[in-house]
Parts: sequence; structure tokens; C-alpha cells
Amino acid sequence: VVERMEHSHEVLALAYRPDGKELCASTIDGQIHFWDVAKAAPAGSIEGRRDIAGGRSATDRQTAENSSAGKSFTSLCYSADGTAVLGGGNSKYVCLYDRRSRILLRKFQVSQNQSLDGVQHKLNSRNMTEAGPRDLIDSDGIDSDSEKHVDRSLPGVRSGDKSNRVLKPEVRTRDVKFAPTGRQWAAASTEGLLIYSLDETLVFDPFELDADVTPDSIRDLVRTGDYLRALVNALRLNEQHVIRSVYESVPPKDVALLARAFPAVYVERLLKFIAHAMESSQLLELHLKWVSELLTTHGGFVKTRSVALQPVLRMLQRNVVRLHQDIGSVCDKNYYSLGYLLRQSKHVPEAQEGTDGDVDMHQVFADFSDDG
Repeated sequence: VVERMEHSHEVLALAYRPDGKELCASTIDGQIHFWDVAKAAPAGSIEGRRDIAGGRSATDRQTAENSSAGKSFTSLCYSADGTAVLGGGNSKYVCLYDRRSRILLRKFQVSQNQSLDGVQHKLNSRNMTEAGPRDLIDSDGIDSDSEKHVDRSLPGVRSGDKSNRVLKPEVRTRDVKFAPTGRQWAAASTEGLLIYSLDETLVFDPFELDADVTPDSIRDLVRTGDYLRALVNALRLNEQHVIRSVYESVPPKDVALLARAFPAVYVERLLKFIAHAMESSQLLELHLKWVSELLTTHGGFVKTRSVALQPVLRMLQRNVVRLHQDIGSVCDKNYYSLGYLLRQSKHVPEAQEGTDGDVDMHQVFADFSDDG
């Protein structure tokens, strides 16, 4: 059985929902149409013409708002659970829509490269000449067609010299795909393969990694008390949850000893981790002890790399000042409560020595008032 699903304009891309019960199709007029596969009936549509509209090409005679170029989707993809639809096309934008409500959730710009055609919304009129846009004019001074087509490429290069292009490459997204987990998606664009993820801390960026550095081996080092090797290997593996686990397992009394033996090449990475950890962790004493010992022991290394470490040091300073202000504000507001608790701690042992064991609270308040 063949079912025909009629559209008013040419269809550019198709995508099935993972469960196979729905189909979406993009047309040349910039709309995304949804179809119920079982009934072969329309299930809604999205007007995405204005959402996907990109910048102005160098050869466009109209503004980006009035131009019809690039205002359609050439690639569509459902999320793993079928709740969202991702669309890209001959534009600098990739649009993410909610399937149920048919609204735009977010619009991603795949490139900020001004050398690509279609990135800018407005063009400089001084670059327009009688012969056309100045950037597209071949001004190399070669008039002979035979000389212009001479292949000056290196031996083994079959496609010629790509640097001698006259036309600017256009910004576009040829294909978009969701990851099976639904937490990432990728786009094949003019700038290359772009990967977007919700899990920023799961970026695998190892540093001097070898086969022996694994999360299990790092946990074994922590259990045996070899905190220095465990912390260094965790920084080499560069997985944030592993670094945090090792860092928080270090006893505060061993921080000074570990800081003296800590390799200088990993100081920047550890300081950067501490700066981020201070924003969410409550281990204030551990953070300050590590920062103090590292800056004291490796002060010469930090001074020689002061320019490179300036963003990390500024972040540390900002977080320390913020914590100092927060704690100071809490202490100022609870000054009398703290005094009362301290005074009470002195009277409790004296009351326990008595026969009845009761604390005379009136006397506690009176003594505290006399001290004030």
C-alpha cells in the first residue's frame, strides 16, 4: 500500500520519529510538517522561515530579512525520546523545536567566522563596486585564461590549489544528528563537525595519559593512602568527578606535605579545579589550605607564568573575597547568638558539678550582658 502525503511546496528533508509513528518533512517555504504515519494525516506544522533565516550573502541585492535564500531546512532529526526536533540548512543557524508545543526552544549559531559568506546581516557598501562585490573580484593581475588555469599544486594533490578560490565558502549545515542518549547532538557544517552537549564536565581531555591511568587504578591508590600519585593521575585523566573524589579524600593534615612534592606542571590544572570547586563545595578549610600551600611552595613557578595563570588567580581571588563577605555577614548578624553559645559552653561544666544539674539561664544572660 502506498500513501501519498501532499505538500504545497517541494520537500527538502524527511525524518522519522524513533518509534516510527510520526514523520516530519521540511519544505522549501521554510515550514516543517508533521504527519501521522498510521493515518497518513497531517499532525501539525511549524513556521520556521524566520527562525532559520541567516545572514546576507555578498551577492544578495536584498537585505537578509527580505531575501528568500537559506530560509528552509535541508536536514531534520528527532531526539532519542521523540520530544524535540532539530533542523539545519543553508544558514548559520540550527533550530531546536519542541514537538508537542511546536515552539522554538533554542537557536544555535554554528559559526562566527566573518570570512564565510552569509554570516553578516549587513554588508559594507564601500565594498560594492560597479563590477560587483570587491571580495569576489579576481584581482591577481592574470589576464590570460591559460595562465589562470595552470595547476600550481604540490605533487600528489589532485584537486588543485584550494587557496586560489574566487568565491567565498557559504556557511551552512549539511546534516544534524542526535546522540542515542539525547544529551548531545552533532552538526556537519562548513566549519567542520560541531558537537553540542549538556554535560560540560564529561569532556574527555586527557593530559600525558597512558594505559595505566584508569579510574579503578586511581581508587586503588586512594585506598592505599598514596594521595599524591592518585591526585596526579586524576589530573592526567581529567575527569572532574574522579578529581573531586581524590581531592576531597586527602586529609587536611597531609596537604602541606603533598603540596611540597606536587609536580609544578600540574599546579595550574589543580588551581583551576580548586577555583571552580570553591563555587559549589563547602570544604572551605581544605580549599584555603591547598591554595596557601601551593602558592607558598610553587611561588616561583606561579610568578614566571603569571600571565598565563592570571585568569585562574583572578577567579581564586574573586571566590575567596565572596566567601569572606558571606561568612562575615553571617557572623555579624549572629554576633550575640555566638556570644551566648560561647558563654553557655563555659557554664555547662559548672552546672554539671552541682547537685541539681540545672543551668540558671537568667545568670547566663546576666553574665553575658556584663561582658558586653
